[in-house]
Amino acid sequence: MSDESTIEKIKKLEGKKKSAGIIKLLDGKHSDAEVMCAALEALSNIGDEDSVNHITHFLDHPDSKVRIAACKAGVKIGTEYMKTRVRYQLSVEQDPQTKAAIQEAFNEKYA
Repeated sequence: MSDESTIEKIKKLEGKKKSAGIIKLLDGKHSDAEVMCAALEALSNIGDEDSVNHITHFLDHPDSKVRIAACKAGVKIGTEYMKTRVRYQLSVEQDPQTKAAIQEAFNEKYA
């Protein structure tokens, strides 16, 4: 499945509020950051418990784009748990550009 068709599938699953299908795609062999970022955004829009639990697995992902997307998703969900996890990621983030992007997302929601 191409990345474009995978992203379309993610959008359809998001519209149906089917986080399990999106999680299954994330757990598959998709290593493309664009696909993972789209899936994380979709999970944040669904915001159920499974989505929250799965987003946390990507907060420390090796790809900075994915870490940023996961942190933005966590900020959007906005539970105390997610705020704490995003704050922690912010405290341990080594890449200055990634840290700035995470801080900006956090400030937009909570400043």
